[in-house]
Amino acid sequence: MKKKLVAVLLTAVMALSLAACGGKGDGGHQEAPAKVETQEFNTFLATEPSTLDTIKGNDMYGWDINKNTLEPLTRLVEKDGEQEREGAGAESWEPNEDGTVWTFKLRDNKWSDGQDVTAADYAYGITRTLDPDAGSPNSFFTAPFIKNGQKVVNGEVGVEELGVKVVDDKTLEITLEAPTPYFMSITDTRACYPVRQDIAEKYGETYGSELDSLVFNGPFKVDSWTHNSELTLVKNDQYWDKDNVKLDKINFSIITDSNARYNSFESGALDNISVGEQEWVDRFSAKDNVERVDTKQPAMRFDFFNVEDELFSNLNIRKAFALAVDREDMAKTIYQELHVPAYWWVPEGISTGENGEYREQVEGPLAKIAKEEDAKELLLKGMEELNLGSDPSAIKVKYSLSATTQWARNYGEYVQQKYKDILGVNIELDFNEWSTFQQKTNSGDFQMANMVWTTDYDDPMSMISLFTTENSGNIPTNWSNETFDDLIAQASREMDESKRVDLYAQAETVLFEEGCNICPLVNERKIAFHYDYAKNLNERETTTTGFKYVYIEGK
Repeated sequence: MKKKLVAVLLTAVMALSLAACGGKGDGGHQEAPAKVETQEFNTFLATEPSTLDTIKGNDMYGWDINKNTLEPLTRLVEKDGEQEREGAGAESWEPNEDGTVWTFKLRDNKWSDGQDVTAADYAYGITRTLDPDAGSPNSFFTAPFIKNGQKVVNGEVGVEELGVKVVDDKTLEITLEAPTPYFMSITDTRACYPVRQDIAEKYGETYGSELDSLVFNGPFKVDSWTHNSELTLVKNDQYWDKDNVKLDKINFSIITDSNARYNSFESGALDNISVGEQEWVDRFSAKDNVERVDTKQPAMRFDFFNVEDELFSNLNIRKAFALAVDREDMAKTIYQELHVPAYWWVPEGISTGENGEYREQVEGPLAKIAKEEDAKELLLKGMEELNLGSDPSAIKVKYSLSATTQWARNYGEYVQQKYKDILGVNIELDFNEWSTFQQKTNSGDFQMANMVWTTDYDDPMSMISLFTTENSGNIPTNWSNETFDDLIAQASREMDESKRVDLYAQAETVLFEEGCNICPLVNERKIAFHYDYAKNLNERETTTTGFKYVYIEGK
């Protein structure tokens, strides 16, 4: 999310191979029975999507709709407890000998208005994401490795210099700066979705904000959109694989209050739910005809600091605030041990390839700092460096939160009291709706803020690269470090997995020892429930098939 109050996007093991591959969109799902009952699924969004424009959107709410209504080049599907990549918009793909030029052969597909989907649609989506005039928050996905990508983002060359070529209507060619170990992992992200140029240009700044400005080429299409209330999706009869899509309708109710969501699931108004309170976990675990799914979440709940703010311009102040958090108590008191204390940025559940999960290979760097430094001493040292005296009670910090719910208020009061007890500073709580929160943080109108970020693809790069100088706008801390940038650049081209892990580890250490512009709190776990009549629901957040293979049986 992403990204994001994000909750979205994610655990998996992806094959990062340079071998030619391809396939139909029929992997990773059980065969649904012949349709004998109403194929309608009721689910939810926790808030209104900021936009359905894949170029401008980076929150999980719009992403949940995008995955169901648009067709990326490939998709990750679940099969026998694992994930594998299958063809989606592309029916096959193949690299050249050194892995720097990839050729995608597109299948026959149509947009919901009947127009053919072409390679030009995918090329436009990729190039528009990197065009600095579009201001996409998703350029970090592809800028580092598509030929001339970073130069385009920086305005040094025009988009016509990008390594993206339309060979013919059914053939797309992508040239990379160098062999890239995680390239295929990007092909189902928003950075590689198709965009109809004629529609995007017709609606301009309003593209993606209203239903009449959108067309769809995925399993479903949006049928109605009542802002802040509901989005309704229906099966897309123009979709190339419509015979494998069993649901006729998906109702996304927008329900911002968690208790309202839980009550809706209990009453049967919702068919699935994810739960963050132990009381409701126990309640639903004992409920008849309900299935429970527990998964690791490669998602971080964290605070971030504006390093251009006078107070948080000081590294020792930032470290003091990061080390003052009692993560064990927070995990127990606030999250009822449903999430785990986090001393890292790259979350659990992200793999690096054959060596397995990154976090099982690399210790959390914040834990090392915590063993060596004292939060109060660092605060006083930073205050001295800033000529702020020696009285912590004179320090007042505005803490911005991205929700106005009762849970957010309870959480804010907890944080407020903890910082008072441990550092002696005063925290002023600033509650915002999500859209207002994004506007404030993106414009730099904050000191310290709280958010959730979910991995967009299964490689540490998806998280660690967010803090390079070029990508600093995604989580707007305004921090920049040349050593960090160099390490990420090396890792993006290192094909040896062990060496790449070492580069990631070095970069993550620099992030905390020289930056500490973020304060990780907990690494999420997901406890989800669904009624047993809902079949083929994805368990892993990195899976990108959405509800394509879901069906109803026995309701």
